[in-house]
Amino acid sequence: MSKIKNAVPKSIIVLLSALVAFGPLSIDMYLPSLPLIAQDLQTQVSEVQKTITLFLIGFSAGMLVYGPLSDGFGRKKLLLIGMVIYILATLGCVFSSQIEQLQLFRLLQAIGGASASVLSRALVRDLFSNDEIPKILSLMHIITIMATLAAPVLGAMIAEHFSWNSIFIFLFIYALLCLIWSKIAIHAPPNTHIPAGILSNYKTVLSHRHAWGLMLSNSFSFGGMFAYITASSFVFIQHYGFSPTQYGYLFAFNLFSVLVFTSINTRALKYISSLKLLKIMACISCISGLYLAAIGYLDLTSPVWLIIGLACFVGVTGSIGANSMANLLRILPQQAGTASGLSVSMQFGMGAIMSYLVSLLFSSYGAASMNAVIGISASLCLISLLLTKGMHEN
Repeated sequence: MSKIKNAVPKSIIVLLSALVAFGPLSIDMYLPSLPLIAQDLQTQVSEVQKTITLFLIGFSAGMLVYGPLSDGFGRKKLLLIGMVIYILATLGCVFSSQIEQLQLFRLLQAIGGASASVLSRALVRDLFSNDEIPKILSLMHIITIMATLAAPVLGAMIAEHFSWNSIFIFLFIYALLCLIWSKIAIHAPPNTHIPAGILSNYKTVLSHRHAWGLMLSNSFSFGGMFAYITASSFVFIQHYGFSPTQYGYLFAFNLFSVLVFTSINTRALKYISSLKLLKIMACISCISGLYLAAIGYLDLTSPVWLIIGLACFVGVTGSIGANSMANLLRILPQQAGTASGLSVSMQFGMGAIMSYLVSLLFSSYGAASMNAVIGISASLCLISLLLTKGMHEN
């Protein structure tokens, strides 16, 4: 087994996991309070759902800039700049009194937070050996899930006992602590090659067929996940009559399934290549997605049917993300920042598309629209891997 480069402290893995969690925490914590926000700001549910879509758009746009710039100018400086933007925008969310203000600051919050999400992954490529990358990414995901498991429950408790604004106060404190920790602990190694220009790096990545297969597979999996994130609170709270706290526990259960599948993925890496595991997890995703589409079409009313399918579909998203990113960084080591930025940008862009699509269909088709969008996304996740045909596994 390859050793970690330069004896990097294991605590760095925890920090990188905390940085990756910026995106999930920024969304998951306030999901149970979406109906409360609509009521408090006296606006339509669709306008509140747009705060998720705008966050995904901002995340995607930010990554397209941070990733390639970090290949030439280094990771740490851009990381700190982005985190400062995130912190200031989060304060804006705290004091928002109109939906338009909240939408604006959520967009700015996403642009800043994109630096933490994309550069933490690129730092894995800088700090760890090729053999360790898929294991570190999987471990990061496990640690991140352990942190975000409590997010919906904590968010619901904060909203019920204080207000939805208090959720953003928590995110402000979280980001500030991560900023200080990153400033002190991260010592990224200098570039050992002459950096190419931004356009040159993008050309290299975009002309790589295998890279397209990996990025699209991850993006469609993530898109289905955000169809679930966008619609699930309204499906379970308004349609099935769950309380915000019950929904929080249900959401935590689905994230626990991610922890289970990702743990299995980490152990299986000792015996199976990350590329084979990616294909296996994509097959599980496709089967689960088609199952959800079928029960939506058949209009099965019991929430148990829905919960079972969602646990399997949501469960494999983490493994698909870790394995696709590990293989992407392996085949494009000199364009790690660009590849990471483009991949994560594509996944959040696809999340925005699927989030908007399910919002568009929800008023007419209800829960069935969420299931249908997940089914389409999961099928395309598996189909995209056809582009990786002929790719070496090691």
